[in-house]
Amino acid sequence: MKHGMNIGNLPRIKTELKRRLIVMRYSEITARAYMRVFGWVEDFLNGYGETDYSKESGRRFLAEYLLQSNHSPTQFRTARTVVRRLDEILEDKLFTPCFRKPELDIPSQFIDWIDKYFKHLAERGLKKSTVKGRRLYIGRLLHHLANAVPSFSKLAASDLCDVFTIREWPPTGLATVRKFLVYLFENGVTKTNLSACVPNSSRPQTLPSVYSGDEVARLLSSVDRNTGMGKRDYAMLMLATHLGLRSSDIVSLSLRDIDHASKTITIVQVKTGRPQVLVMNRDIEESIVDYVENGRASSSSDIIFLGSQAPYAPLSAGIGYEIARRHFDRAGISPQGRRRGTHALRSSYATALVAKGMPYSVVQKALGHDDPESAKYYVRVDVRRLKACALNVPGPIGAFAVMLGDLKEVL
Repeated sequence: MKHGMNIGNLPRIKTELKRRLIVMRYSEITARAYMRVFGWVEDFLNGYGETDYSKESGRRFLAEYLLQSNHSPTQFRTARTVVRRLDEILEDKLFTPCFRKPELDIPSQFIDWIDKYFKHLAERGLKKSTVKGRRLYIGRLLHHLANAVPSFSKLAASDLCDVFTIREWPPTGLATVRKFLVYLFENGVTKTNLSACVPNSSRPQTLPSVYSGDEVARLLSSVDRNTGMGKRDYAMLMLATHLGLRSSDIVSLSLRDIDHASKTITIVQVKTGRPQVLVMNRDIEESIVDYVENGRASSSSDIIFLGSQAPYAPLSAGIGYEIARRHFDRAGISPQGRRRGTHALRSSYATALVAKGMPYSVVQKALGHDDPESAKYYVRVDVRRLKACALNVPGPIGAFAVMLGDLKEVL
C-alpha cells in the first residue's frame, strides 16, 4: 500500500458487517448473499472512483441497481436490506430487526387438498425450504379466496382475476400458484385448467455473464502461484474455468474424488444430488497436485481446499465468489455489468463449448444439468452463430413501398 493512499471506510464497514453476521448468527446462505451485495456496492463505488461509503452513495447504488434488468425483485429486496444494514453500521447503530409476515392459516374448506398437495411435493423430494415457500404463496391466494369460494370445485376464473388484478404478485408467487392450479386440474378437482388465468411474470430474460478466452487467461495469470493460498486459488479457478464446476462442488471436492489413474473427477453435485464424472486435462491435474503437495496445510480432513489460516477448516461455497472477484481485480478485468464469481466462469466455459459447435447434449452432460434444453441458454451470447441465422431484410412491397417512394425526396 502506497504511503498516503486513501483507502476510505469500505474495509472497516466490510469487517464490521462480517463480524455482525457472525455474532448475530445469520445463516451461511444469508451471510453469503449479504457479502455478495457488499461486493457489488464496492464495485459500484470503485467505478466512480470513490472509496467512502455514505448513505447518499447507498441510495445511488440502489437507484442504478433497480435499472439493471438482470436482477430479480427478490435480489433487489436483499440489496435494499443490505444497504440499510450498511447505513446502520455507518451510524454505529444496532441492526433493526425485520419481522416477516406471519404465515396465513389455510381456510378450512381447502385443507384436504392442500395437505395432499404438500404431501405430493414431499414425495417428489422437494426441500423443506422450497415447500415452505410454496405454502406461503398458496396460503396468500387461499386467504383472498376464503370468503368468495366455498370449495376448490367451485373455483372460477373470475375469482382468480380479482386476486391478480387487485394485488401485485412477485414472479415466484405467480409460478407457485400456476403449478398448484395445474395439480388441481390434473387430479380432477377443477373442471378446467385455471392456471391460464395466472398472469405471466414480467421478469426479463437475462443473458449469462461471459468472459472471453483472453480474459480468462488474464485471470489465471494474475494468480501468484508461489504461495500456498495462490496455489489453492489457482486450482479452484482452473476447476471453474476448465470444467465449469460450481463453487459448492469445488469446495466439497475430496481427495478420494480424484482418480489420477483414469484422470477423472467423480462427484455428487451439491445442488442437484446427481452424480457426475469429469475428465481432467494435465493442467487441471497439475494445479491440484501442486496445491495438495506444496500449498495445502496438514489436516485430517479429506476435503481438498482448506482455509489459509488456522484451524485450516474446509471452505464455504461463498468463498468462490470472493476468490474470483479478488483475481478479477488483480487482472484489471472490468466487469462492464457482468458478474464476477465462479458462476460467471461456469457460464463462460459453457458458452465456449457452444461456440465451438459442441452438441447441446454434450454441453448438458459437461455442466451436469438435468434438462437437455438447458445448454441453449448459452447460445444467446454466441453472436457469431446467431448472425448465421439472420434473414435478409425483404424489399418493401405494396402500400409500404408506395409510402417510401413518396418520402424519397423528403429523406
